[in-house]
Parts: sequence; structure tokens; C-alpha cells
Amino acid sequence: MPFIERVATREIYRNSWMVLREDDIRRPDGSPGIYSVVDKPAYALVMPYDGHGFRLVEQFRYPLGARRWEFPQGTAPGLTDPEPSELAERELREE
Repeated sequence: MPFIERVATREIYRNSWMVLREDDIRRPDGSPGIYSVVDKPAYALVMPYDGHGFRLVEQFRYPLGARRWEFPQGTAPGLTDPEPSELAERELREE
């Protein structure tokens, strides 16, 4: 067995933007293990350039407990899978 085999899977948590699951696995040497996996829908990161420079947005990031400057980014709500260009345009409109 050259790869890790998934033996079982359980959904741990779900919301409109992601699904968290836990997989029981068997390694190539036969030993068991667990992987936690975050499944997310389509994702876009946009690097807007206005001819003079790149534009950033300031966002509060809860895990960091701080505001950060970053490129506009996000996922499609409702775990949908839109065209990449459609999602990128949506993210720019939101910001």
C-alpha cells in the first residue's frame, strides 16, 4: 500500500463557508491515525492593480485578534462553486 488509506470519515462541523471532517486513516506501514480536514468551496484572492500600485483592504482576523492589511479574498457562500472570475468580481465588489 503506497499511500495513506482513508478507513472512515465523520463530519464534525459545518457552516455556510466550510466543512470540518475527521478521517480515520491507515498509513503505508499499517499503523492507524487521524487527519482533520477543512473542506472549503471555491476561493478567490484578488490582487487589484490600479496602474500605480496594488490595493489592499484592512480586515480584522479573529484568530489573530488584530487587524491586518491584505488583498481582497474570500469564499463563495453556501458552499457553492461559481466560476473563478465571477467569484473574484464578487470579492472586489464587497470590498
